[in-house]
Amino acid sequence: MATHYSSGQYEDAYNPRNLQNWNLPRVCKQRPSAREGYTQFVANDRGHLLPAVPRSKASPWGTYMGTWEMPLKIPPAKVSLTSRSVDAAARLTEWINKSKALSDACNGMIPEITGK
Repeated sequence: MATHYSSGQYEDAYNPRNLQNWNLPRVCKQRPSAREGYTQFVANDRGHLLPAVPRSKASPWGTYMGTWEMPLKIPPAKVSLTSRSVDAAARLTEWINKSKALSDACNGMIPEITGK
């Protein structure tokens, strides 16, 4: 004979009243605040940029760097030079500073070098 278990048998233990979570509800506004400013259109109905919109001379996509343009090895974003030898620290900082294209891209990295 088959036995039928209701899902409440297992899920009742996870109800807030059974977990004894007596938290106050988050205070929220009844309605969201009105936004300031206005929206400007940058394209017409066909999707073409309007003449007043500034365009990039280098690339229409800006400085975005896709996966094919990225280097094979990406240097770390955060580096601590505290426990490294002088030669290793020099090589690491040179590697980070050499990847100028990666740091100039809009989706690139901003290296943070700490330590001595």
